[in-house]
Amino acid sequence: MALPTTGPLSLNDIRIEIGASSTNVSLGAMSDTAGFSAPDAITDFYGYSASSCTSFLTNTSFVRNPCTLNSSNATYYHNGASTYPANGDTIYTNSSCTTTASAQNRRWFFSSNSGGGTYLTNSSGVVTSVGICFP
Repeated sequence: MALPTTGPLSLNDIRIEIGASSTNVSLGAMSDTAGFSAPDAITDFYGYSASSCTSFLTNTSFVRNPCTLNSSNATYYHNGASTYPANGDTIYTNSSCTTTASAQNRRWFFSSNSGGGTYLTNSSGVVTSVGICFP
């Protein structure tokens, strides 16, 4: 879950978010872990999330042949390693990857410079199949 964007923020809050040990807590070490450059500041962590989510564009219109669509108009997120979701990845509606895109048997469309495709999600937002529309 992401850190707050305003209000009090402690080193312990940051430590928990990045999953650091509770011994020898250091702002410098946690800043390095988060990828921030010097000088280190606690304010760098406002809104920070250690989640490893990947954003992607999709068209969320439900149609019988989503491959006929030629644009992607909504940003979603997934927990996979690739640019677009793969089988077994979970799709989320928020960048902290805490709210799943739960739409049972929903077919989504994605397009990119190298082509496009569709993916089907179950009621938990998990991708159950991926199809290629065009190369």
